Amino acid sequence: MHIKKIGQGKDLVLIHGWGMPSCIWEPIIEKFSNQYTLHLVDIPGMGKSKIIDPYDLNHLAEVLCQKLPSSFDILGWSLGSLIALKMSLIYPKKIHRLVLVGGTPCFINQEDWSCGVDLSLFNDFANKLFKNYKSTMMNFYTLQLMHSKNSKLLIKKLKEMYEKEDPPEVKSLKLGLDILLNSDLRDDIGKIKNQTLLIVGDMDYLTPKSASIWLESHLKEGQLKIIKGASHIPFLSHSSEFFEYLDQFLLAA
Repeated sequence: MHIKKIGQGKDLVLIHGWGMPSCIWEPIIEKFSNQYTLHLVDIPGMGKSKIIDPYDLNHLAEVLCQKLPSSFDILGWSLGSLIALKMSLIYPKKIHRLVLVGGTPCFINQEDWSCGVDLSLFNDFANKLFKNYKSTMMNFYTLQLMHSKNSKLLIKKLKEMYEKEDPPEVKSLKLGLDILLNSDLRDDIGKIKNQTLLIVGDMDYLTPKSASIWLESHLKEGQLKIIKGASHIPFLSHSSEFFEYLDQFLLAA
């Protein structure tokens, strides 16, 4: 598994979302590398990390924890938030604090869960991604960032980053999709005792704010910050508010 270390200070692990490389964290690298040793994880099968076998949530969390320091804070976004939750369940003493961006214990709507997305919509997005990865991702980013103050600059910068990265193999995308489709941690959330910051955009339709509200009510040490006007990537579209909340939480200890 490829994990790049940047910076100095306390250890902060960054886990990106499905279909993404770790270069998505560039704004956080610029902001926090003077205060933290950042561990930029490429999820297996994405970025520079090879696929692992078996490819399931348990094994991902176990392999990742084995390659990290004895204790650390962790920031997970989207699929990364699901992996972070699983890591805290398996190795609660290794993880100090959790930051979940667009966090959810269950991505897909169920009969008893309406805080996710409908399976048909999720499959439609996935099929487009399989056919044309870079084009679909750039269209996705454009929609997510169009309401930010400097949207044109951010989209241009993201395009430059993605042109440097090789897209994940279709097999990797499908394996990651299986984790999103099949994982449901709702029954275990009450076991998590770590201090947890939840950040979500009120316009997020992939991991709706209702999922973060549910998490706050079921976590023992959860606190929620909702960013008005933000969608699924608040650390890019509304970076000032995002960094303010992250600073307050991480520096509180």
